[in-house]
Amino acid sequence: MKKTYIILFLLVLFLLVAVPIVMKAQNGVILQGICQNEKGKAIENASVYVRDSVLVSITDENGCFAYKRAKAGDKFRFAHVAYEPVYYTVKDKDLDGKPINISMNTKKHELLEVEVTANAPRIAFDNPVRSVVDYVIADDGIYLVAYRRHNTALLHLSFEMDTLHEMRISSSYENLYKDFYGFIHVISNENACQIGFTETINGAKKDMFLYAPISMENFYKTYALIVAASDSIVITGRYAFYGLEQYYYCVTPTADTIYLLEHIVDEVARDDFLEAYDDRFYFFAANFFPSMLHIYNPIYCIDNKFYLFAYTDHETVVYDVVGRELERYPLTFHEYKKWNGHWAVDKRWKKSMMVDRARKEFYTFFVNDGLCTLMRIDLPTGTAKPVLDLSGYPFAELPRVHDGVLYFLYPTGNNNRKSLYQVKIEP
Repeated sequence: MKKTYIILFLLVLFLLVAVPIVMKAQNGVILQGICQNEKGKAIENASVYVRDSVLVSITDENGCFAYKRAKAGDKFRFAHVAYEPVYYTVKDKDLDGKPINISMNTKKHELLEVEVTANAPRIAFDNPVRSVVDYVIADDGIYLVAYRRHNTALLHLSFEMDTLHEMRISSSYENLYKDFYGFIHVISNENACQIGFTETINGAKKDMFLYAPISMENFYKTYALIVAASDSIVITGRYAFYGLEQYYYCVTPTADTIYLLEHIVDEVARDDFLEAYDDRFYFFAANFFPSMLHIYNPIYCIDNKFYLFAYTDHETVVYDVVGRELERYPLTFHEYKKWNGHWAVDKRWKKSMMVDRARKEFYTFFVNDGLCTLMRIDLPTGTAKPVLDLSGYPFAELPRVHDGVLYFLYPTGNNNRKSLYQVKIEP
């Protein structure tokens, strides 16, 4: 009898050890890692290929990637337009859950000088001693923060790049913010000030000044929840359940009436999260798939109409000035059909949008190996058409669109100075 118990114990022990090994061999495990350059800076939008040609992941803004079917011996290729490709063979020790580090070296050749053609990006604002820190586009021109070694300037430019107004400000102000009513604020780590102008008798803007300073704590309380506004209501938004549920509320200016506009739920991700939730899973998701924890469904107001791009629900919803539903359109450009018939989000999509309020058009970006393609969204069909290729500008920053022109920041010269570029978008 005792011998029988010993045999049963050994059999159970064998199954406990052998089953995970068999499953690991059959299904693989999660390989995770970080792509960095030679200076230790994270590389975003690096493509991860297995067997040299099958795209399995794209690094996020933290340089992180993951692949859940990795096996020892798999050969990976890491590619980015600005870096030399890196090849890596998976080892047994890489499958223990610890991130691997992939170091990519900058390509040795320098970018060629920009050739000015009919539709090539050109420098819109450039100053040999100043670097552009941030900018916003308003109805009356472009507001821009630029600094040099000893001082910082706030500039108001026309769309023809003429300097209309300029004032010296504290170097602590590094960011600009356009609120939901179109007012411009300049922001530091401690406070925010609204930009104003004195006016002449005939109403022309004269001198630029800062007023109504407010602490950042109160600034966030005032503006953090508001995402859009019409003449009649403001729309507030908040996340729930680790960012997998999203609520939009309509609020009247007197705040005496509040009603739900839309409740969006990523049901698949929420169910997976509930089924697999534990501390390790949350740590992994938060560090390697931060976008998973915040679904992306932006809302905009143009001419007193609200446009909700509900990517999670695969539709665009249009509301009137007080939040009554007018129309619903399909929204499919961000997905593709897999071999098994299921739909999946295209990893090349940047999950970001831009609005050309002057022309009432919507844009987004696709990125492949660091090459950026601007796409114009067709509202009735939910599709998107490529209209501009920024392959010569792999690190373009802060892209914005106004009146058929794309603006972005890009380094100029060898001193890390950034200038404002512009390029006309094809019709």
